[in-house]
Amino acid sequence: MDYRRKNIILLVGFLIILPLLYYTAFKSTLDLKNRYQKLVKEKIEIDNVTSKMFAYNQEGKYIDSVLAKENIFVDNSFQQILLKKINSHQELSKIQILEFNNPIEVLDNSIKSHLYPITLKGDFNNLLQFLNFFERESLGEIKSYKFLKKKNYARRKEYLVLEVILKRVLSD
Repeated sequence: MDYRRKNIILLVGFLIILPLLYYTAFKSTLDLKNRYQKLVKEKIEIDNVTSKMFAYNQEGKYIDSVLAKENIFVDNSFQQILLKKINSHQELSKIQILEFNNPIEVLDNSIKSHLYPITLKGDFNNLLQFLNFFERESLGEIKSYKFLKKKNYARRKEYLVLEVILKRVLSD
């Protein structure tokens, strides 16, 4: 046999053995490599989840501390929060709460909202400061307000009353 025939037989034999080798040894190795890469990706995702959970826990603690600082608790209703804000401003200025009625539910252009009627007594400057404070706190929209001059007939004195209607849009 000459070298040319031996080389052709060797080449044909190599081409026949190549698929056999692939199915016996290389295929399982490649499958294991792919499985390993998938597991590494899953491990990275799990590590990211734990770090995200840690970050969310830290953010939750921060939000809880801010809410505790503002005296806002989960069981507080908006009406209680509103009354606390008014009382905190009431300590700074000389205004009095005359009426703090229950909210009125209103449906305006298919948007559900509550109107909170509040009546306050005080002098003009303090009542204006209260309106300014209310806008800065952004607890809701001041729908309307009006100043009324009333008279106390028993003491023969006049005083100023502010009637405010606060609108709070409910999210559904």
